[in-house]
Amino acid sequence: MADNATIVRGLFEAWNQRDYATISEQMAPNSTLIDMGSGRTLQGSEGAVQFTKSLFDALPDGEFVIDHLTAKDDTVVVEYTGRGTHTGDLVIPAGTVPATGRSLTMHLCDVYEIKDGMVQNVRTYIDSGAIMAQLGLAERLGVNP
Repeated sequence: MADNATIVRGLFEAWNQRDYATISEQMAPNSTLIDMGSGRTLQGSEGAVQFTKSLFDALPDGEFVIDHLTAKDDTVVVEYTGRGTHTGDLVIPAGTVPATGRSLTMHLCDVYEIKDGMVQNVRTYIDSGAIMAQLGLAERLGVNP
């Protein structure tokens, strides 16, 4: 069985290759993925794949690079950078953001809980304010991030 850091690195490779089958296989059937900013919770491998597909539907050229990874016991914490061009609809908890054609650079952090070689829980921390500003939404809404 692969160690937990290797499992998470494999997930990042699967994301970048749009390998949804591998993503599904790494998630425990009763796993949860929580977007900590919105509180949105997705269940099981289907939820994880749905979350990933919706992101790549919005950013088809998107890519994630691990900046820092720390693993201890059943927990892996990953700081990473995502880049892509917003050429598809971005579905967020507040609604759908139509394509803007703008480039995005996102600095993100995920906390993975892994047991018996499968991801049990993911808590993802996304700076939605920075995303809004890069997409030009902050100005439209009169927000000064």
